[in-house]
Amino acid sequence: MPRKMTTTQLELFPVPRATPVTQIPPWQSLPDDTRQTLTRLMARLMAEHARAAEGGNDHEA
Repeated sequence: MPRKMTTTQLELFPVPRATPVTQIPPWQSLPDDTRQTLTRLMARLMAEHARAAEGGNDHEA
């Protein structure tokens, strides 16, 4: 019967947090123009990624 392997990942070089983590605001609390801009940018990013995955990328990363 094979042994079950268990692994534990250790933080060998933890990064001390000098500043507290900034909380992300809820989507609905963002101004309309900010949400529209972010939506357009995310759509563009996904479209470029899809083109690159198909091999039709003429944009260098």
